Amino acid sequence: MQRCKRQQYMRHRKGRVMRWIVNSKEMKECDSNTIGHFGVPSLVLMERAALCVAEQVLRAVPRLRTALIVCGNGNNGADGLAAARMLHLKGCQVTVVQKPESGKCSAENQLQRDILERYGIHIIGQIPQHTAYDCVVDALFGIGLSREPKGIYAQWLGQMNELCAYKVAVDMPSGVSSDNGAAYDPCFAADLTVTFAYQKAGQILYPGCEKCGTVAVADIGITKESWLDTKPSCFAPEPADLKLLPQRPGRSNKGTFGRVLAVAGSENMAGAALFCARAAYHTGCGLVKIYTCAANRTILQTALPEAILATFQDAREDTAQLSALQGPMECDVQPSALQGPMECDAHLSADTAAAEDAAQALADAVKWADAIVLGPGIGQSMQARRMVSQVLQEATVPVVLDADALNLIAGQPDLLEQAAAELVVTPHPGEMARLCQKPVAEILDTVRETAEAFAKRYHLTCVLKDAVTVTAGPSGTCLNTSGCSAMAKGGSGDVLAGMIASLAAQGMQPEAAARMGVYLHGLAGEDAARRKGARSVSATDLIEAIGNVMGG
Repeated sequence: MQRCKRQQYMRHRKGRVMRWIVNSKEMKECDSNTIGHFGVPSLVLMERAALCVAEQVLRAVPRLRTALIVCGNGNNGADGLAAARMLHLKGCQVTVVQKPESGKCSAENQLQRDILERYGIHIIGQIPQHTAYDCVVDALFGIGLSREPKGIYAQWLGQMNELCAYKVAVDMPSGVSSDNGAAYDPCFAADLTVTFAYQKAGQILYPGCEKCGTVAVADIGITKESWLDTKPSCFAPEPADLKLLPQRPGRSNKGTFGRVLAVAGSENMAGAALFCARAAYHTGCGLVKIYTCAANRTILQTALPEAILATFQDAREDTAQLSALQGPMECDVQPSALQGPMECDAHLSADTAAAEDAAQALADAVKWADAIVLGPGIGQSMQARRMVSQVLQEATVPVVLDADALNLIAGQPDLLEQAAAELVVTPHPGEMARLCQKPVAEILDTVRETAEAFAKRYHLTCVLKDAVTVTAGPSGTCLNTSGCSAMAKGGSGDVLAGMIASLAAQGMQPEAAARMGVYLHGLAGEDAARRKGARSVSATDLIEAIGNVMGG
């Protein structure tokens, strides 16, 4: 009944405000559809692209006198040739370099070459030595290269990078993959990348994003209509998406905003439970219950009195408690004398009873919750294994799997297939490596592909945490653009897990809650870094910043 009342208050908004991010294939299809289906001439798009490049160059280098424009033989090179003409007409002395004619120029490229010649601009076949320029423009490959540059192109890229000049890439720095951000050797290191219509995935993902500098997205006439019957598979959040956060109606109570269960914290790991629960409260849920070992009770009740506690005693605590109940005579008996059949039976009986009580308490907590966080700081004991298995078997509300839960599941991945609940997993690269049984280096090189494959394999939402966190799920892939290095501290992941569960408890679909939680988490990191400095941000600071970035 309470859950139904809560849902009446929720104004769940469908749709997506997030901006679209494309790969090379999608961008080429949009370009082709604009030309073939809508009849916009290719040269019109090219002129607009070149004009945008020229405008951005002049804005970045207001007193531009000399520019080196290095062009390939395809349409990206044609954009560069056209931009060279426009800079020439603005009074800039341009030097245009292109590989000597090989018969492989595109028709548009040859046309732009002819136009330049008529303006008296001669194209040369080598980059001049010992010549200074105010600006270097890379128009070699754009989004079309997916391998390491070779031969004369590799030589040119090395020379271009060595020049002391402002560096601009046309659409994509040559040698950087527009699909996954792979940065080949050599590749162009741009100060500014002028890209067309949509931002490319490789301009967001590492290490490619570091080669792009500032990215300016230019409107050249390719619009959402150019997608025809398809849609992009990738997107990125932006500030306008904050309006999708759950609303807080005036006529409400604590039950209106959902109940989060945090199965978190073992002995000496109370902080994981605390960070997770506090983050859930700060993100807006109405109630948080922490299921944790009894050793954490005093710490958590003192640090977070708002939370409800459900505790269990682990095996060591059971033994200690039995010892404390023994009288003076029993205490004088040597430990070896306590190993008889009756004493063993007593211990086994006590352990069994404690395990049954713990399982029942967990079952009750799972039924109580609207969303569950499972894993932060629970360790990898047999007790932890039982908890993970029980929650995945019994839960019917969204479950966010983090930290130790993921490490335990890595040894028994079929648990993911048995779960009835909607799952969100939040691994960092090391945990993902264990889940996929691959080297960490391979995970770091394929963060998007890995997250997408795992989400598809187990029918869940995968939040693969990295400098650019990738959230993959049924609706597509989200590349997060918020956050900073200040967040690279212990406890940051516990905070994120609590935030995602809180949004899910308030009524957001788990996949949407994951995307929004990651975005807010990054914004909170940025806010905390501004106030505390990049080196001094802690998990507590992240939590305190959540309210600042969520707004009213």
